[in-house]
Amino acid sequence: MNRLPIAVANFATTDERKEGYLKMAEYCAAFSAGKTSLGEKTFAEADKIMSDWFLNEIEFMSGKKLENFSGNLEVFANLGDVQQVGFAILGIATDLILPDTLSNDLGHISELKFGAFGETLKIDMKPRDLFVVSKGGRNKRSFDLKRQFMGTATIVPERHVISVGVSLYDILTGAYSLAEFIMKAVRSLEVQFRYDIYDAFSTAVKTLATSGDTQLQFAGYTQDDAIKLAQKVTAWNGGARAIFLGTKLAISKMLPASSNYRFDLGSEYARVGHVREFFGFDVLELEQIADYTTEFKLKLNDEEIYVISPLSDKIVKCFVEGSTLSNVNGNFANANLQVGADLSKSWGVGVYTSALAGVITLS
Repeated sequence: MNRLPIAVANFATTDERKEGYLKMAEYCAAFSAGKTSLGEKTFAEADKIMSDWFLNEIEFMSGKKLENFSGNLEVFANLGDVQQVGFAILGIATDLILPDTLSNDLGHISELKFGAFGETLKIDMKPRDLFVVSKGGRNKRSFDLKRQFMGTATIVPERHVISVGVSLYDILTGAYSLAEFIMKAVRSLEVQFRYDIYDAFSTAVKTLATSGDTQLQFAGYTQDDAIKLAQKVTAWNGGARAIFLGTKLAISKMLPASSNYRFDLGSEYARVGHVREFFGFDVLELEQIADYTTEFKLKLNDEEIYVISPLSDKIVKCFVEGSTLSNVNGNFANANLQVGADLSKSWGVGVYTSALAGVITLS
């Protein structure tokens, strides 16, 4: 990441502070990737640097200095306004990292918009049909007219809350990794975003027609049906080429229906483990995720392959309102001096599009 989202840039008012938040993003990304070093520094050294940065940022925002408390970090970390400021900074840090985690494979089916607090998202859906072409004659002055109407929809965000308990003292001393806390908060929000987006998309495709010229849902996989559906989605999305999208397990089953094909052991297929292109249509993977509502269950359906045109219009629209807000409970409310805090984020998800999509159920 080489630039900050607007909300974070407005929060970090000086170039020096903005640079600190950029380093924070780099530090959290390294932790998420399981790296043991960050540049020329070990991760333990990076932990110490970012803990010091976090302390300096708290001092700047709260107006209180640790040195004014004789360096007594235990007293300083349990001041009410210090805790409020500390979790406000952690909330802003999640806003910094979250957009990057959502823009990967979810970008194929969803469009992410950000707005200020109190705003909603208005969506304009353009008609997919064309103008009427009339056959004219020499004595005919007017022809059939057709006006195209644009549909509109509005997404109203809803508040989602994470309740956490952590010792601010442990974070400031480095006993508890700042990156671990931030990335767990980001991951929690990211997973819920994915649930909402995938559930909206999956529910929508299950309502598609199953027969006739309008058929966009196929039960049972055949090569002919797959190509037919991809052609239809491409044609009716204004020529925007369709792609096949599914989990690794689902798309691994897309093979040419012929016993005469061969695969080179050194080919891209053998290295990656699934087909990358199917008769001129790209095949992309939708990352499988855990379903935390049931032990060891997976969320995405491994028996469905989706056919979409990402360049025409995204099927799912997601609107994120404002910044991540924090609310800290009463000072010394917990006997173990852990700080209880609610991190809240508002977003809304809906299926609003004029683009066509289809689905193939493998079995």
